[in-house]
Amino acid sequence: MIATIPYIENKFQEYNELIFDGKLPELPIKLSKAKTSLGQLAFKRRRTWYGRTVYSDFRLRVSTHFDLPENELEDIIIHEMIHYYIFVNRLKDKSAHGPLFRQMMKDTNIRYGRNISISRKQKELTTATQ
Repeated sequence: MIATIPYIENKFQEYNELIFDGKLPELPIKLSKAKTSLGQLAFKRRRTWYGRTVYSDFRLRVSTHFDLPENELEDIIIHEMIHYYIFVNRLKDKSAHGPLFRQMMKDTNIRYGRNISISRKQKELTTATQ
């Protein structure tokens, strides 16, 4: 399955209600032709006069380079939504895939029967042009 904006928007709304209790604000969704990343939560970061870091202009990007099984595409969307949830709620984690992220990922996998992971092996994926 090749990602489309309407599909991603629909799944974002569905999983926002199911997993995140509808607490995630809508965000722009973009498609990319990235060969090295399946999904990305992009944003702007700036420091205030008081030294606090502020994040804004969130965007969800999903690659159209790969033809993925639907469940894998859903897992990628949820993976990026976990990142978004952490940022929106100003939760602290040690790194992008730190202990908090990993715990949320594990909890989601168990509770909803998902297979969300940190990364996928690129050579196992089929490109959209194959």
